[in-house]
Amino acid sequence: MEAVLELSGLRFGYGSDLVLEDVSFRVGRGESVGIVGANGAGKSTLLWCVAGLLRAKGNIRVFGEAPGSGTRGRVGMVFQNPEDQLFMPTLIQDLALPLINAGVSRDAAHRAAMERLREFGLESYAGRPATQLSLGQRKRAAIALALMRRPELLLLDEPTAELDGRGVRKLTETLAGIDTAKLIASHHLSFLRRVTTRALVLSAGRVIADGATETILADEALLERSGLV
Repeated sequence: MEAVLELSGLRFGYGSDLVLEDVSFRVGRGESVGIVGANGAGKSTLLWCVAGLLRAKGNIRVFGEAPGSGTRGRVGMVFQNPEDQLFMPTLIQDLALPLINAGVSRDAAHRAAMERLREFGLESYAGRPATQLSLGQRKRAAIALALMRRPELLLLDEPTAELDGRGVRKLTETLAGIDTAKLIASHHLSFLRRVTTRALVLSAGRVIADGATETILADEALLERSGLV
């Protein structure tokens, strides 16, 4: 399987506080991979390093290149808090912005944004600010935004955080319809069971297990050792 992401010996720390140490794995095209671990295990930091928002030591290759301007349009990221991404006066402006910044005309960008909102069942909110949407709707809107430039790798940081059961179900349905490669950091194990086929377990900044999601999540001793149950 062709790799969209390859990490080798990744190491990152905040000052003297080491957060990631010797992290190595690959993600294939179209693969959906979960990252699990207790709070503080380094899940979010890992995603930020892959996105190029933090500079880590070691080797990161996204489509064969180091993260940067050459890969930015091919990677989409959904932050834990949708408010970090949805800040324009209207939702359609939020979604049109990355296309406008890439040189697409305003009219074409707005047409593409409306089509994406329609795909996510959010077209009736196009003229409203994101603050008028429910949290679940804002999460879906953030995913729609991340997909506007048709990325080949989608990074999601704790996408189910603060969602109720219905919100999680809607989000699961949304992600199931996206065939882009995904790397999803989450502590929500039943959610990952439904949206990923493979899982990595992070503990104290190291990958201590990598395998089929069902196999990983059925290993109670592993889950307990890594602080997940």
